[in-house]
Amino acid sequence: MPEPGADGSTVDLTIRVDPGQRAYVRRINFIGNTSTQDEVLRREMIQMEGAPASTESISQSRRRLERLGFFSQVDVDTQPVAGEPDKLDVTYTVEEQPSGSVSASIGFSQSAGIIYGASLAQNNFLGTGNRVNVGAQRSDTFTSLNFGYTDPYWTLDGISRGYNLFYRETDYADSDISTFSTDAYGGGISFGYPISELSRLNFGASIEDLTVKTFRDTPSEIVRYVDEQGADAQSLKLTASWTRNNLNRGIMPTSGNYQRLSMETAAPGSDAEYYKLRARAQQLFPLNEEETWALKFGSTLGYADSIGSDPHPFYENFFSGGLGSVRGFTANTLGQRTTPREAGRDRTLGGNVLVEGSAELLFPMPFLEDQRSLQTGFFIDAGNTFLTSCYPVVDGDGPSNCSSGVDLGELRYSAGIGLSWLTPVGPLTFSVAEPLNDKSGDDTQFFQFSLGQTF
Repeated sequence: MPEPGADGSTVDLTIRVDPGQRAYVRRINFIGNTSTQDEVLRREMIQMEGAPASTESISQSRRRLERLGFFSQVDVDTQPVAGEPDKLDVTYTVEEQPSGSVSASIGFSQSAGIIYGASLAQNNFLGTGNRVNVGAQRSDTFTSLNFGYTDPYWTLDGISRGYNLFYRETDYADSDISTFSTDAYGGGISFGYPISELSRLNFGASIEDLTVKTFRDTPSEIVRYVDEQGADAQSLKLTASWTRNNLNRGIMPTSGNYQRLSMETAAPGSDAEYYKLRARAQQLFPLNEEETWALKFGSTLGYADSIGSDPHPFYENFFSGGLGSVRGFTANTLGQRTTPREAGRDRTLGGNVLVEGSAELLFPMPFLEDQRSLQTGFFIDAGNTFLTSCYPVVDGDGPSNCSSGVDLGELRYSAGIGLSWLTPVGPLTFSVAEPLNDKSGDDTQFFQFSLGQTF
C-alpha cells in the first residue's frame, strides 16, 4: 500500500512478496532410449535429482542430449508429484536415430578415375556412448586402413580417452596431386578435458613411420627434397586443440556456433620437425521460428612451417577443393603447381597456408514432413592454398613454376546447391556447383556426391 512521505510530495511504496514453496526434483526419467543406456543420458544432466528445480538447468540438459547426435527429437516435461506439492518429476522423451554407419563413398575424377571407400562407425557402441570406428578406402591413388576407439567419459567428470591405429599407402602417379608415393603406419593415444559447459581441451601423442617413393616423372621439388632430407621419416607427433561447441544439434545443426583451434607438431628428435596450426569456425543464424531457414557461414585457416632451417615436409602440406572445401573443384587439387621433369607435367603441390570460407542459405524442402533429416542450401565457396617459401628444384631442371606468398586474388570461387540427407536407407551428400573463376590447369567437377548405409 502507498503511504504519504514525510515531505508530502512523495509516497513510500511497500511491496510484499510471497515466495511460495520451492520445488525440488524427485526423479528424472527417460523414455524412448531403447538402445542407449540410461547412464549415457543421465551423465549429461545439469539438473540433478534432489536439487531445487531450475528451468535453465532442465533446458540446458535437453540441449546436451540433442548435441550427442544419438536422437532426432528430444522433448522434456515436468509433472508435479501427487501428495507432495514441493516436488516434481522431470521426463525426457527421446527418439533415437541411427548413430552408427556402414558407409560407402564414391566419386569420379577425369584423372584419378573411380574413388571408393567403406567404413564401420558406431558413435554409441552397444548403447554405452563410446565411439568405435574401422575404415578402409581405396582408389587408383591410395589405400588406407584405420581403427579408433574413444570413451568420452573415461572418468566421471568427463575426461575422455581414445586410441587409434592406422596404415596408409598412397600412389599419386595417376592423379593431379604431385607424383609420389608414401607408405605410413602408426598409432596414438588422446585425452580430452572439459573446461566449461561448451568447451574442451584435447591432447594427444602418436608415433608415425613414413617412407616416400619417387618416380621418373616425380616433380623436381619433391625429388630434391627427398635427395636432401631422405626418404624415411620417423616422427613423434604431439597434438593439442581447443573446441567450443554451441550448436543446437550434433547432426545437421540449424543454429548456434562452433570454434576449433588445433596444433600439431613433430617433437624434437623426429626426422622431419614441423608444426601445423589450424582454425575453424562455423556460425548459423536461424531466419524463422521453426529454424527451417538459416544462414550458415564457415571458415578454415591453416598455417604450417618447419622447425629449423630445413624445408617444411611437402607431404604435410594443406590441400583444398572438393566436398567440405571448395565444391566444384576436384578434391585436393587446388594449390601451387610443381615444376615437371622429363616426361612429367605440372602437378598440385598444395601449400603451407590454407584459406577457405563459405556462405550458405539453408532452406526447407517442400512437402517433406521431417525437415530435421535433410538440409538443402544455396552456397558460395572460396579457398586455395599458398606457399610462403618455394621448394628448391633439382639443379638443371630449369626455372621453378613456384610463386611464393599469399595472394588472395588467387582464391577460387564456386556457387551451387548442396543437399545432405540422413535416412534409414543411407546418408547422402551431394553438390552441383559451377566454378566462378577457374583457371587453366584447374580440375573441376560439376557434380560431387557421397553415400552410405546407416544402422
